[in-house]
Amino acid sequence: MELGEWNWLEIAKLTVGVLTPITLAGVGVYIHRITKRFEHIQWRNQKLIEKRLTIYESLAPDFNDALCYFTYVGCWRDLDPPSVVSLKRVVDKKIYLAAPLFSAEFFDACMHFQELCYESFNGWGQDALLRSHFERRKEARAKDWRSNWDSCFCASDNVTDPKEIRAAYKRVMAAFARDIEVNPDFDMPTATRISTNIR
Repeated sequence: MELGEWNWLEIAKLTVGVLTPITLAGVGVYIHRITKRFEHIQWRNQKLIEKRLTIYESLAPDFNDALCYFTYVGCWRDLDPPSVVSLKRVVDKKIYLAAPLFSAEFFDACMHFQELCYESFNGWGQDALLRSHFERRKEARAKDWRSNWDSCFCASDNVTDPKEIRAAYKRVMAAFARDIEVNPDFDMPTATRISTNIR
């Protein structure tokens, strides 16, 4: 009887002795896989943020030029109407190419900004129109204003209030900040006033 109990005790010890290293090896492999997966996720997120920053560097100046033009601040007098019309195509292309790398909120904010700035679908092969008044622009650039530039602008009843454009711009920049994860609580400061006598 004692011999049988001894054998079972030895068998139990032997089993535990064999299973312990196997279990530890299995746990080690599992932890290694989780660590590798975590490292891969970190690497992918880092590359995504880097790519988003590159896109920001490309798109932000274009958005800023549009903001300046449509709200009559900064460099607006340096931009001629045909170049601002062309800017729409440039920005649209960049937005659509960047869309898979950003949130739906970012894409929606960008498209809303574009819709406020430009009147699209004006006929087959026709350029978008600027949703802004041109009279003050014409006065400011009286020396070099070209008469065909008047046709770059939409009808006065389709013009967007510059305050709406500024608000849409702030929304784009806030979405950029959240997606880049640099400053997720970003709120665009408003340092300049919008002219009230725009026409």
